Amino acid sequence: MRTEASAITLKMEVAERLIITGGSNFGVRYDDQKILKPADFSFVAFANSDFHRKSEAAVIKEILVCDYGVESSRIFAETMSSTTEENAEILKILLRRRPAFTGNESIAILTLLYHMEKALPVFLKAGLVVEPLFVENILADNGQIDRVCEYYGTPKGGKQYPLNWMRRLLSNSESLSALMDL
Repeated sequence: MRTEASAITLKMEVAERLIITGGSNFGVRYDDQKILKPADFSFVAFANSDFHRKSEAAVIKEILVCDYGVESSRIFAETMSSTTEENAEILKILLRRRPAFTGNESIAILTLLYHMEKALPVFLKAGLVVEPLFVENILADNGQIDRVCEYYGTPKGGKQYPLNWMRRLLSNSESLSALMDL
């Protein structure tokens, strides 16, 4: 859903470019069968991870370019981070790069509602001026309200969201911010 919403965001010119975050987490945070609890943040795990598999960001960029026809020059794949906290810290470093960034960019976090509840405070705490941009709103504005509500028919992030309220917000093109911190 996030990848599709990313493509829509670029095609509808909601954003002119994207930084996709997500490092090589295979063998660090998950394997082919399960999520690793606790995650293995050892040097060996990271070294093996970036050798054996592409990073999450690289995979998403490849899909956006190959399957959705997005120009590769509009997407930067940040491939080092393994946590939301690292996403924010590495983004801070990237945004200081000149002339790629001016320091006056309007920045939005494009993610799912259940992850936004964690991500937005982390990015704000890191000192970034960001706005939430919900995957669900992008998809709903593209005629996919039923798909979004079906997805949330089961709990996400340990939480069951009120589907009637969600459907009403999406139907009225209102941000899902109201559903945060319930």
